[in-house]
Amino acid sequence: MKKRTPPAKGLLTKQSSQTSKSGTIFNLNTTILFVVTSIFAVLLVFQMGRWQIIHHQYFNTLAQSQYLGTQRQSSTRGVIYASDGTVLSTDDPTWDIYASLSSIKEEREAFFKQKDKFVATVSGILGLKKNDLDKELNEEFRYVPLLKNASIEQKKALEEVKIFDEKPTGFGLSFEESEKRIYPNGTLASHVLGFMGKTEDGQDKGVYGIEGYFYGALSGTEGLTYEEQDANGNVILTTEYEPVLPREGKDITLTIKPGVQAKVEEALKKGVEDMQAKSGSAIIMNPKTGEIWAMANYPDFDPNEYWRVQDPWIFKNKAIADVYEPGSVIKPLTVSIGLETEAIDENTKCNDSTGFIKIYEGTPDEKIIYTWDGAPDGVLVPREYLQYSNNPCIVRTALKVGFDNYYPKLKEFGIGQFVGLGLEGENNSYLMPYKYWTEIDFAVASFGQSISATPMQVLSAISTIANGGKRMQPYIIESVSDDDEVIKYKPRVLSEPISEKVANSVADMMRSVVRKGDPKWIFNRYLEDYDIAGKTGTAQVPKPDEPGYYDDRTNATFIGFAPVDNPRMIMLVRLEEPGIDIYSATTAAPVWVNIFLQIADDLEIPKTR
Repeated sequence: MKKRTPPAKGLLTKQSSQTSKSGTIFNLNTTILFVVTSIFAVLLVFQMGRWQIIHHQYFNTLAQSQYLGTQRQSSTRGVIYASDGTVLSTDDPTWDIYASLSSIKEEREAFFKQKDKFVATVSGILGLKKNDLDKELNEEFRYVPLLKNASIEQKKALEEVKIFDEKPTGFGLSFEESEKRIYPNGTLASHVLGFMGKTEDGQDKGVYGIEGYFYGALSGTEGLTYEEQDANGNVILTTEYEPVLPREGKDITLTIKPGVQAKVEEALKKGVEDMQAKSGSAIIMNPKTGEIWAMANYPDFDPNEYWRVQDPWIFKNKAIADVYEPGSVIKPLTVSIGLETEAIDENTKCNDSTGFIKIYEGTPDEKIIYTWDGAPDGVLVPREYLQYSNNPCIVRTALKVGFDNYYPKLKEFGIGQFVGLGLEGENNSYLMPYKYWTEIDFAVASFGQSISATPMQVLSAISTIANGGKRMQPYIIESVSDDDEVIKYKPRVLSEPISEKVANSVADMMRSVVRKGDPKWIFNRYLEDYDIAGKTGTAQVPKPDEPGYYDDRTNATFIGFAPVDNPRMIMLVRLEEPGIDIYSATTAAPVWVNIFLQIADDLEIPKTR
């Protein structure tokens, strides 16, 4: 009988241990696999959600790009017209010209065999430097830009000239049609128009004037055409197209009269040069409607060649952008407010026995305001306040009105109020808030110091007197139009700060300023046949970095309208720091007279005899 061999001691225990350990490892691996798979699944679902929901439009566009072809259709930029239909700004077809050559050996050999003749001919027609062009057209060249915005005549010359013996005309060249903004009348109304400049990345951008303010409206929007294609890029004719038609830019018609504008610019240039002024501005407006017939500045520029201007300030339309202290042209407003509030009447007497008036008299803050020449003018009535441009009597008038009445009326005349002509670069004057004014501020404001305005704002304010007490909204855009609609501007009353009676009374006082007794006065010598009302304004120039004013620098302004009883026009001329004299009567007034003589017939201003 055989004996059973007993199992080895500890064998069963060891196997059980190994089995348990293997199961544990298996379970751990399964758990890790499950976790990893779950995480992957969650991430996959999350990513699919991002693709399908958040980035749906991107991938939809990407997918469409594989079977949709896109063609861009450029839009035509709008034209800017003068009031008579004269084209002031438009797009002109031009060409971008390139030297181009394929990689075909035979063509390259033919080109380089007569390269010297090509360089000489092309550089001559396009005005390029031969040596520079020769270096560009090396053995490796394929595509070299030669000239942007070439004229049609230059393109035609290159297309017709025979350069290569065995190749057709135009070989080695390629042409891409383009457009260039042009200004057919050169410098005419340049500050009103602005120009087409460039951004930092070389894109077209309207700058200043109408071109800057209405760049988007003038440019329009380009069109897009989508069409389905097969794998080889061929159009599938049976599918539907999805066109987005281009929208042409809007045309803008200005109120500017080009014949008048040209004469104003010529006379203003002569006046600035004769008076040795830093700059000059002139504006002519119809006071009954607010439409501007001319707006000029000198120095000016040619928007076709704007890059030739060395001083950037020349681009600024100073008639609407320069804020300055206008001086005594504000005095008619003070007299008007005095009459309207009944603080004075036409016969109120003011005795200027000293030639000055004291503010804060007897205190450490005492200030003295003198007449323009330091001499007393005696007993005056309001008409003579303006004739003698007497500061003390004007100050006394304002003090009688009282600041609570004077300040809001000044705002009704448009001082400190933005005009809004629709020209890029237009500025607004700063009228100190009511609560900060002191008595000395109030006193000097009455004759045009310590307050500021642009020439356009001054013209708008005084036009109230010319228009029977109604201040019209100035405007320089007559209409904006496209194929669908025409939007026309309609005259609009902004405010009525004074009555018609007061306006007519002050207009008559301003007539006496022009017709004062001195026979040598320029208006008596040259404009005796016209009925004109006006006022001079000589204002000191404030120092930029410290209190006070320069003793030898002024801004000279003259504003006038005609005929007085039924005004057809109102014109402002402002000279910045004239060099031959500091007074408006001998600088700005003569320039005003010269311009008026040039344009009186054009504006059909009647003579009195």
